[in-house]
Amino acid sequence: MIWLLLLLLLAIGIILGLLIFIIITEGRYFGKRLIRWGYDRRSIAFEVRDDWQLWEHLIKRLKITSTEELLDLGTQTGHLPRLVARHREFQGRVVGIDWSEEMIQEARRQSRLEGTAKRIEFLCRDVQEPLPFTDNAFSLVTCVTGLLNGLKRPKMVFKEIQRVLKAKGRIAFRFEPQPLRPTPIRNLEWFTTRLEPLGFTYSEMIPWTPTHTILIFHRQEK
Repeated sequence: MIWLLLLLLLAIGIILGLLIFIIITEGRYFGKRLIRWGYDRRSIAFEVRDDWQLWEHLIKRLKITSTEELLDLGTQTGHLPRLVARHREFQGRVVGIDWSEEMIQEARRQSRLEGTAKRIEFLCRDVQEPLPFTDNAFSLVTCVTGLLNGLKRPKMVFKEIQRVLKAKGRIAFRFEPQPLRPTPIRNLEWFTTRLEPLGFTYSEMIPWTPTHTILIFHRQEK
């Protein structure tokens, strides 16, 4: 009886440990479907967060123009694209991509309520697949929701960003300290060593929140 109890406790411990590992690595090694399911269930929670001032601050710091061609990767419920499209003078192009169908549906619903649906395109797509855009389609690519933390092969994403970004275009990535994550820390050195061979030059570091910083890289002229 004691052995059965010990085996049961061991099995429970292994399952809990596996779940914790999947969560903290955001499905980077396995458990991708579980992470996707979790994001789908949390779409409303992402929308009710009161952080519009942070997004507005980021837009100002990124110096997004009225004719910007913006691609937002890992857009969640589209806070950044929607806020950009809200500006009356904006006449550019805004596209948001996320792998969660529920996130995208919520982003579309909110943009309809805000009257910006005709000015934004939201796509449900895995960024580790080829992006459905022509070469040199965007002047700014952002990835500021922690998406890169869970990608096992970010090199492919960087190559696709290089392809769709215009000459002299810029990219903005978020990074944060990750002392407890069993994944590579995405800091300035990590980004620089991967982006410089693709023709990107580090430009500046923008403080955003108490725990998040934005790194800006420019694509060199072809």
